[in-house]
Amino acid sequence: MPSPPPCVASDPMDRIADIAARRRTLKLLPDPAAPLSGGGLDRAAVDAMVAAAGWAPFHRACAAGREGGAAPEPWRVHALDKAACLDLIPRLDGFAKPPAKIANMLAAADAMLLVTWLPEEGGDWAASEMNMEHIAAAGAAIQTLLLAATERGVGSYWSSGGSLATREVLDALGAGGGEVLLGAIFLWPETPAGIDAAPGKLRAQRTAPDRWARWVEIGDMPSR
Repeated sequence: MPSPPPCVASDPMDRIADIAARRRTLKLLPDPAAPLSGGGLDRAAVDAMVAAAGWAPFHRACAAGREGGAAPEPWRVHALDKAACLDLIPRLDGFAKPPAKIANMLAAADAMLLVTWLPEEGGDWAASEMNMEHIAAAGAAIQTLLLAATERGVGSYWSSGGSLATREVLDALGAGGGEVLLGAIFLWPETPAGIDAAPGKLRAQRTAPDRWARWVEIGDMPSR
């Protein structure tokens, strides 16, 4: 299907709601031997989406930001353009974990963004209040990026990363040793005819807010 047109709602709240509703998970799976030609998504456009993601909230600076003067945000973004995505496909064959459909998505993407988060405790993931806040902040950055892409009419797919999430691959792509992949974000401006496009598995199962949101009445709270 073609990418939806830009939102034209005039009321700011309607516009935000419309962009959020129009955001879709869309996975394109062309044969890596016959990759899609670039759809015109240049680095400047990707940089603008990444800049929008930078406005996501974060409560605490990452350890590197507190101690070493690095950026305080608990996320990092490593961007690959079309040429880099295609160059990466054959290189993945040299890594132990099979790339599954990652190679197909690289063959479709105009760009891919590896969004990582920075754990607190020695570079290893551990459940802690600080790490939970860092993951939540990085997730907010990804969602903001996806909304920015939708507003521009750019299709996206948030992948857990498969083989891209391994330490071996992250190191090879220049991610810092303590970074953990939260999402490999594939971007494509349009869906060409004849290309297999898989929608998000759970979109049709979404429920109305009254199934998962409620107003709280303090009178319902037991006294102690």
